[in-house]
Amino acid sequence: MSDVEWHSVTPAPIVLIQGTETLIADRAVQRLRGLAREQDPGVAVHDLSGEALTAGALTQVASPSLFGEPRFVVVPELQAAPEALILELLDYLPRPEEDVSLVLVHRGGNRGKKLLDALKKAGVPRVDASPVKRPADKQAFVAAEFARADRRAQPEAITALVDAFGTDLAELAAISRQLIEDTTPEPGEQPAPITAQDVHALTAGRVESTAFAVADAAIAGREQEALQLLAQAQLAGADPVPIVAAVAMKMRQLAKITSPGASARTLGMPDWMIRNLSREARAWNDRSLARAIEAVARADHEVKGAGRDPRWSVQRMVMEICRARRSR
Repeated sequence: MSDVEWHSVTPAPIVLIQGTETLIADRAVQRLRGLAREQDPGVAVHDLSGEALTAGALTQVASPSLFGEPRFVVVPELQAAPEALILELLDYLPRPEEDVSLVLVHRGGNRGKKLLDALKKAGVPRVDASPVKRPADKQAFVAAEFARADRRAQPEAITALVDAFGTDLAELAAISRQLIEDTTPEPGEQPAPITAQDVHALTAGRVESTAFAVADAAIAGREQEALQLLAQAQLAGADPVPIVAAVAMKMRQLAKITSPGASARTLGMPDWMIRNLSREARAWNDRSLARAIEAVARADHEVKGAGRDPRWSVQRMVMEICRARRSR
């Protein structure tokens, strides 16, 4: 089995797309479908999912038709396919039909292993749709997004984009497209490279919501997520003072919810907030709350002029809150 990138895969009698990264899998299918239509606009497209997954479904759509048009057949959820289809695919594999491009999408798990092993042995092309985890790979992904649009981006812009949006590949792709659209020049003008300032301008509107997201993640003890969100807020130009203020407000609410006799009426909070804070409060006690509130107070003092590095003060505050929660 030979691995190919999603943006390089071409139609073949059988193509396997394997992995849990939905964005890559869907893009590979879209590319193959588009190429099939370029080769013959009259291609018949069949999706073997849902009610179409009946006994003999593959034979029915892959058999030569009266009009002889080519066929593009997709099995979008191979990992959930019934055993009858798996057996039919195993029978089909040694002798695929002419003028048929069969695309099998396996989105993870162990189901269908016998078929996967047979596809590997047969050497069918495979698109690896595994999650993109390493920052360097995400940066390469972003660079490729710009390159396919005939645009260049400064390395600092690519790094900033991944730092801000790297937790979700689909969001990273969407933001890259938005940046391309926002920086497209007038007809006849030469496009300039995308800069870190362009990234900052696009992310500025996310600052306020991100500050409260930092607070929520820190209180929940999700240190890595909180630090990533903090980096996103700082990248967007967020002032350290309102970030600390957002965290301080959340910590005060958490402390109030643990006080005796606390209720929606006495606290003046909506019921949904009471429920959410009550769930989080189970992971805290008086000692851990005191440590966290002390960290917030110190950060507040430092970002208002007493510290030399306000950004580091906020980062340390987030880490101390998460560690206080774990130390209860």
